[in-house]
Amino acid sequence: MEQQLTPLRFGIMVDDLTMEAWKVETIRKLVDGGMWLAYIIRNTETVEKKSFFKKVKTLPVRRAFFQRWNHYQFKPVEKQLKPLDLDLTDVPILDCTPEHKNTSTFISNNDIETIKNQQLDFILRFGFDIVRGEILNAARYGIWSFHHDDEMKYRGGPPGFWEWMHDDPLNGIILQRLTESLDKGYILSKRYYPTVLHSYKAHLDQLLSESTDMPLQVCRQIQCTGELKEQLSESQAPLYRPPYNYQMLGYWIRCLTRRWRFHRHDLFRQEDWNVGYVEVPFIEFLEEPEGHLDDIKWLNKKRRSEYNADPFVITTENDTYLFYESYSYKKGKGCIEVVRKSKKYRKPKVALEEPFHLSYPYVFEHEGEVYCIPESHQADRINLYKFNEKELKLEQECVLMEHIQAVDPTLIFHEGKWNLFFTQKDQPSVKLYRYVAEDLRGPYEPSPLNPIKVDCTDARMAGAFFERDGQLMRPAQECIRYYGTAVRLNRIDRFDELHYEETQIDQIQPIKESKFNKGLHTLNGNEQVTVIDGKRWLFTFIGMWHQVRQKANRRKEHV
Repeated sequence: MEQQLTPLRFGIMVDDLTMEAWKVETIRKLVDGGMWLAYIIRNTETVEKKSFFKKVKTLPVRRAFFQRWNHYQFKPVEKQLKPLDLDLTDVPILDCTPEHKNTSTFISNNDIETIKNQQLDFILRFGFDIVRGEILNAARYGIWSFHHDDEMKYRGGPPGFWEWMHDDPLNGIILQRLTESLDKGYILSKRYYPTVLHSYKAHLDQLLSESTDMPLQVCRQIQCTGELKEQLSESQAPLYRPPYNYQMLGYWIRCLTRRWRFHRHDLFRQEDWNVGYVEVPFIEFLEEPEGHLDDIKWLNKKRRSEYNADPFVITTENDTYLFYESYSYKKGKGCIEVVRKSKKYRKPKVALEEPFHLSYPYVFEHEGEVYCIPESHQADRINLYKFNEKELKLEQECVLMEHIQAVDPTLIFHEGKWNLFFTQKDQPSVKLYRYVAEDLRGPYEPSPLNPIKVDCTDARMAGAFFERDGQLMRPAQECIRYYGTAVRLNRIDRFDELHYEETQIDQIQPIKESKFNKGLHTLNGNEQVTVIDGKRWLFTFIGMWHQVRQKANRRKEHV
């Protein structure tokens, strides 16, 4: 997949060379990624210094609570000011004094001509407020700007605030090419993240930090494909503004109640998964899942403080084997167990146990052998194991990749190459990566367009690829309000060396009539049996102690 990429020339529009941390990081990622910072357009407009009494007099009284809180008290990490500490020796700077008409900012014709002479591929806007006029056409691919909301629901701002206030489980982020319309330009990239409802500060930090690679990703798309994919937004969403005083009172009340609810839930409710199986062909089950609800049989759980999840199934000449994760809250890790059809899926055997956590035992057949790639992100590598059918053991074959915390790794052999899909531990339910190799054992090289998908609604793998009605499908986890809410089925529309495109066509909800009806995140099967998992909530003292340990470890990591 390696190829020589021509760097794109870009400029930045800024009010100052000291700016918010996430903006500095966005520019740094572009430069480190091989793009050329060729021009800086700096706003030299003087800001009138107001006396204290004049500030009080001009303060928007109905929004005074928000203005004071936002200016003096609200301090997200990503909004802290940092200097643009790059080598700017050879980067020309145009000092520009814009003109204002109502809420719009206009650049003079002379300055626009100067900017056009730089022959920039794009301009990244990090200042100058709402720009309009001919400046929008001053670069080959226009002016790019962020909007940290889903423009189809929320235009205006503050970023991510109204999603948080409205208890919206999803928060969109768009990178757009600006037009004359506010927050409804040409969409270059769009992502969805879960709303961090227990903390607006943490939520905003997530939105800002996770958007910093979006311009680089669009640049990679231009470099690799020679085209800029964009779609004009048809948003009719209302224009939101900063909250009034009474709305800020509601915000502070929500902060207290949601924080308390979050910690209560985190300590006193633990996930309890179990594996179910239906002895009908997988495709038949997918056609009408509700029609097979009465046929689902759940595995026997050994203890309340343990659970089963992530089922995979494979049939050989000798038997049908069901592999799954067996997790222990007491040990704080999982192992891989296996049951057989010949034993009526009872009497589980430990197929693999390591000093580190194991889950998601993706099993497949290749050249007459059964292999398994379990998730082992704690080991910082991806291992390949061969199944010893006689001993019911998984024996390590080789290491596929090292120095990577892959989550739910899943292989597919497509067009003569092995494609390895997974998310990563830092964002396990949001960013999907693809690596490619000529041989099963590697070496695996990253797609130049990684991450190939960023969307908490359907990025994370939920099982093996499969064919349905002659079309290749990818099951994906929906992780909106919490981890593993449902499984989405995505039809793969384009899958070649550079491109991967898919469309969601179906959704499998948790089995409401069962006692494990609060979640579903793995779905697999073959011509003999279909396997799923389901979640419920319960409380155990061992589980609570496990949660306390996890919280303590997270605190240590942040110190």
